[in-house]
Amino acid sequence: MDTPKTKQFIQASLSGAVWYLQGSVYSMPETQRRAEGLAAARAMPAALAWYLACNGIDGEGMDGFLSPRLRDSLPDPHIMQDAKKAIDLICNAIESKQPVGIFGDYDVDGACAAAVFRAVLPRFGCPVYCHIPDRFSEGYGPNITALQGLKAQGAELILTVDCGITAHQPLQAAADAEMKILVIDHHKAGPVLPRAEAVVNPNRLDDDSGLGHLCAAGVCFLILAGVMRECRQRGLVPTDGVMPDLLSLLDMVALATICDIVPLKGVNRAFVKQGLKVLAQRQNTGLRALMDVARLDQMPTTHTLGFLLGPRINAGGRLGRSDLGVQLLTSYDDGVAESLALELDELNMQRRITEKQVELQAEEMALQKLAKNPELTVLVLAAEGWHEGVIGIVAGRIKDRFNRPALVIALDKHGLGKGSGRSVRGFSLGDAIMAARQRGLLETGGGHDMAAGLGVRAEKLSEFEEFILARAGDVFAGPPQKSYLACHSVSVAGLDYDFTQWLEKIGPFGSGFAEPRIYITHCQLKNHHWMGSEKQHLSVSLDDGTAAPLRAVAFNLAGTPLGKVLQDTPDPGLVMVLGTLRPDSFRGGKNIQFMIEDIALHP
Repeated sequence: MDTPKTKQFIQASLSGAVWYLQGSVYSMPETQRRAEGLAAARAMPAALAWYLACNGIDGEGMDGFLSPRLRDSLPDPHIMQDAKKAIDLICNAIESKQPVGIFGDYDVDGACAAAVFRAVLPRFGCPVYCHIPDRFSEGYGPNITALQGLKAQGAELILTVDCGITAHQPLQAAADAEMKILVIDHHKAGPVLPRAEAVVNPNRLDDDSGLGHLCAAGVCFLILAGVMRECRQRGLVPTDGVMPDLLSLLDMVALATICDIVPLKGVNRAFVKQGLKVLAQRQNTGLRALMDVARLDQMPTTHTLGFLLGPRINAGGRLGRSDLGVQLLTSYDDGVAESLALELDELNMQRRITEKQVELQAEEMALQKLAKNPELTVLVLAAEGWHEGVIGIVAGRIKDRFNRPALVIALDKHGLGKGSGRSVRGFSLGDAIMAARQRGLLETGGGHDMAAGLGVRAEKLSEFEEFILARAGDVFAGPPQKSYLACHSVSVAGLDYDFTQWLEKIGPFGSGFAEPRIYITHCQLKNHHWMGSEKQHLSVSLDDGTAAPLRAVAFNLAGTPLGKVLQDTPDPGLVMVLGTLRPDSFRGGKNIQFMIEDIALHP
């Protein structure tokens, strides 16, 4: 199949963005034929049938797509480099009931990756000691002091999960001290691997497994699947005689998959689809307590994972309590879990206040930079006093606001900066950071295409900024223009509750499989109402004459280019409205509302 090609059809919306039509893996006539057949066979809305056909999803594969089963999509873990070594090492530890140490990361993926091992290994009689580094005093990744601490507790095998692939010095020191280290990671790897008994990472340069889209918890789940198979072959069983049900861990794997923003393709789709079902059963004591604290009283969705549970678990690591996430995820006591959930909820509220303070300062700095040079393709923002626990979130907000890669760096009084970056489509930030590190511009650094972290000295900042701008200049001719990918036009009459139910069926949506954006043509905006504590949200009715006007909302619109246009011209005439359709959870029942992302004048 050919790579889908998009076609521009709106050159500049009221927000200044470009709209592209969804491309297809087939020719347009073939796509139309397949979409019509799919819509007829499944009684599916035509726009959604078109979206699936464009992505090559139709025909015989539809049942597996709508209801993906893990047994059908779970890869053999042995196709990853060093996986057999890792599985044997863990099974050897189980066989001799050796204590195992786990060194994790302080984000959601790291917490979930550590938690799946912590949930399984003790059942075989293996004591597990877990260390999650303090973001501020230890930083990211393994350090020799912490590894020595795990060894001192008795750990004879130490697993680094969601970290370790770039920790050459600490792991060399660990090897010199005769520690047995197993690295399980998924971040981009350099040409030289760290010293370890085994390095499992589908993003190793020599790994041909095709599993580079997995998050760390997903890799750990695969390794555990291999461990369970090997245990059965060796006759190893838990102390209670009942083999662990790995499917019960899928709520944590789904949480990590969504929060780490990895592509929802292959087994990742099954992880999330099945993981949401496990989460709905509320079996995990800690996650049940966290859902209660978050006041979740509906069926969980990817929004639940990414916006309700994930930020609360992350809050511990951001504000100096990095071990709370793993404690919560592996708690079996209702009282303890409730206490941990309440503490994480309080930390999350503190995080939001701190984040807003840094965001306002970073935004002002970005405006000043762009006033001097509007052609900047990357925003590198650094200041003393910024809380390094929130710089990743702020980088994401700056990226969204100015539509270009953003790096936000917190400098300490000694001139050492810790930074976090978020990118836009087409520019691999992780590759750029790795290249800058190899040039000696950074102390530390690594990440993914869309997100990365770094350590830099203040005196190297200017040189690093020049490097990153030059690298972005090879990709972008000028500042990236905001763009939207539109799936299909739909009339107001075609948008009903059944449409939202089909969206749920063909989901989950996320990185690599975005929720389809639809657009309404020949539409008028009626019943304007600015709402919210700061009048930042816009409520309107969309009327195209085909049915009763549809309620629509545009959140956080005030102050944006589109918001300013609509404040100055509340009735712009006939427009095209782009966005998504959702059930109206506020009004309940079968009410629906359109979530506006952009508006363009009708050609």
